[in-house]
Amino acid sequence: MKKDSPKSAKSSDLVEEARKTLVGAKDWLVEDVSLMTAYWHDKMGYTEAWVNANWHLVLDEGHELIEELDEKEDTALLWLINHANNNPVPLEQCHVVGSLVEAGTYHCMSCGHDNVLETQQALAPCEICHYGLMSTHQQ
Repeated sequence: MKKDSPKSAKSSDLVEEARKTLVGAKDWLVEDVSLMTAYWHDKMGYTEAWVNANWHLVLDEGHELIEELDEKEDTALLWLINHANNNPVPLEQCHVVGSLVEAGTYHCMSCGHDNVLETQQALAPCEICHYGLMSTHQQ
């Protein structure tokens, strides 16, 4: 009969140790995932219960928050456009044809002609070049 060589015994031990390590890692992973799943379900269950109980508050406050955020976002975007692009005319002083404007002087952004309006009305194109963008910005 043939005896097992010492090398094959060592490799057999290494394979067995590797198997035990892999089984342990698998068990640890499965246990960890189940704990995380239980925590997630518990946390989501609590959050869902809170939202269900306070849904009317979420809806009531949500509309005001959205309007407030929209206003802040618009202001921030306007500031960014005015400052990052080094606009010579602030956008809040620009007006397009068709928009309702107060009486005053509107400078054509193309030819520079001053279009004077006596009353509040819809802004018409430039009298000279018929361009549709005007400004109340004092240059």
